[in-house]
Amino acid sequence: MIDHQDAFSFEGKTVIVTGGNGGIGQGMVRAFAQRGAQVVIADHAPAAEHERFADNPSILDCRTDITDRASVDAMVEQTLATFGQIDVLVNNAGGGKGFARLLEVTPADIDWMIELNIRGTLWVTQAVTRHFVERGGGAIVNIASAAAISGTAGRNDPVYAGCKGFMVSLTRALAADLGQYDIRVNTIAPGWIVPESSAGISAGSFWNTLGDTFGTPESFNAAYEAGEELPTASARALQRLGRPADIANAAVYLASAAARHVTGQLISVCGGAVMPAA
Repeated sequence: MIDHQDAFSFEGKTVIVTGGNGGIGQGMVRAFAQRGAQVVIADHAPAAEHERFADNPSILDCRTDITDRASVDAMVEQTLATFGQIDVLVNNAGGGKGFARLLEVTPADIDWMIELNIRGTLWVTQAVTRHFVERGGGAIVNIASAAAISGTAGRNDPVYAGCKGFMVSLTRALAADLGQYDIRVNTIAPGWIVPESSAGISAGSFWNTLGDTFGTPESFNAAYEAGEELPTASARALQRLGRPADIANAAVYLASAAARHVTGQLISVCGGAVMPAA
């Protein structure tokens, strides 16, 4: 039996977070580090304020292009050389075009989204899973999107939505495939998540690449504080802004000993905007 006080401890454990310098990624890096984990940020770009994590010996900020298998393998090797083991993988890196409906999306856009969201996820998962098998277990948390489970949420970027839908299906198949090795695989589907500020978020973050289209964290936060109705809030049951910590808390649970008997599941973290059928 696991002591409830220890169930959420990650002391002595190593967690890889792909896309760890983005808005949601930074929230997860902080959450795992606060619970004692050694955390590897596997991101193609450094945080805007790189010194934020530079003085923490338990955090390794490793430049990684997940679409390049050699880069992925090098990241895994560096992780093992630095921390000696891997216990948790969070597949958080990904991205879409924002507004690229089917009749507008280009072949180059499609290739980019498939490489990043599908092939990149597979490269990292396969590389880390080999280590999990050798160690006798591990946990994988896949970060999908509300767009993967809601046609309305995905209508403006359907290729991205389909790529994230792949992650939902992959989770279930891998949970069945890898359970014999005591490897658990689960999915989180975030809704609209707004960081408290833009400070520190990498140049590759959604908020920097698509900020001209959707706005900035500062603009959303100001509107929220002023009591204005936000365009993303109309469908939510909970009329508050989702924060990176909300996704991080779900990831911590799914990766922890508290979820030792949970695999192949999806948690929708979106304030009730999407309520998947059981």
